[in-house]
Amino acid sequence: MVTLALLVTGCGSGSDPGGTRVTFDTEDGVRLSGRLFGSGDVAVVLSHMRTADQESWWPFARVLADRGYQALAFDFRGYGDSGGELQIDHLDMDVQAALNFLQGRGVSRVFLIGASMGGTASLKVASRQEVAGVITLSAPPAIEGLDAREDVKQVNAPKLFIAAREDTQGFYMRSVDLFNQTAPEPRERQIVEGNAHGTDLLSGEPGPRVQGLMVDFLDRYR
Repeated sequence: MVTLALLVTGCGSGSDPGGTRVTFDTEDGVRLSGRLFGSGDVAVVLSHMRTADQESWWPFARVLADRGYQALAFDFRGYGDSGGELQIDHLDMDVQAALNFLQGRGVSRVFLIGASMGGTASLKVASRQEVAGVITLSAPPAIEGLDAREDVKQVNAPKLFIAAREDTQGFYMRSVDLFNQTAPEPRERQIVEGNAHGTDLLSGEPGPRVQGLMVDFLDRYR
């Protein structure tokens, strides 16, 4: 499949990550650091998982930039060059700040994509803000005070829930099932083989399929 071959090629990493370093502030006064890739009228917020930081999204951000999107990968509070301390129950405020930053640049539509806790935070924001769509990779319904079990019922934007079948003995596959059963249409459920978690789904054996699913979703709803 040509699209998948291009995606794999686009994810090669080098010493220069590309993009432009940016900063923006949350509602409660925390300065966050990110990197903005690409240009265009449609943008994507890329939120990382607990065991990673914004760099885990850079290869895919370059893929999106090559396809005409603006892609913002950023560090949650307490990570990388971002200020503050890690407060998982406040992470939706960080995603909101990233969304506000992109909207301030005049883009017409913004997608939210989040890995693990980043996906949970993205669902919370999408329940109260108009967005073009939401994609989650291995997102738990709730984690340390960040709870999207009720919020997902209010997300009217298109949704794509992805997880690996054996990730933590099937917990994240069941999370996808919960989201898929309770979220309104339009929604999509995709389970891939293996036990990769979050942005680890973008590389290795599941990488081409997962990236292809995500790019197809974005292109359909852009």
